[in-house]
Amino acid sequence: MEEEVAAIKALSHERIIRLIDYGSDTELKKHPSGKAKKSAFIILELAEGGELFDFVAVAGAFSEKVTRYFFH
Repeated sequence: MEEEVAAIKALSHERIIRLIDYGSDTELKKHPSGKAKKSAFIILELAEGGELFDFVAVAGAFSEKVTRYFFH
């Protein structure tokens, strides 16, 4: 998680979702399985318009032109 947070913090661009906050709980949380687990969180800026995955699930595979648009 530390590497992920460092990578997101290092990026600053209008087209990249901004990191708002992050942290980890030092207390262990009891998991439904009965095992104690540490918890962590990353809070990111809201990405309006839905997830790209949902669009792909409905539309199917992208053409090269559409792929270039999304990954430009």
